[in-house]
Amino acid sequence: MVDSVVFVLTALLVAVAAAAFDVPAIPFDEGYSQLFGEGNLVRSPDGRSVRIMLNRYSGSGFISSDSYLHGFFSASIKLPAGYTAGVVVAFYVSSHKLE
Repeated sequence: MVDSVVFVLTALLVAVAAAAFDVPAIPFDEGYSQLFGEGNLVRSPDGRSVRIMLNRYSGSGFISSDSYLHGFFSASIKLPAGYTAGVVVAFYVSSHKLE
């Protein structure tokens, strides 16, 4: 009897923990707004990711629609080819001021 109760409680705990980390991705346009560099932000066909490009004059930036306490993001950064003196390739993350 005790073994079956422990098994059920363990299974329930594992199910709840797994559900807590199963966060669906939302389309870019639902979660973010572009700040600058309109021509330098290209959306993927499914709308769930973007490619930010750097041209001779500017890069691009975007901001989340909501403030978050925690989350996950990933970035792949490709350095420009050839001689690129004066070009700073960076990915900045800034938090909102929480009040």
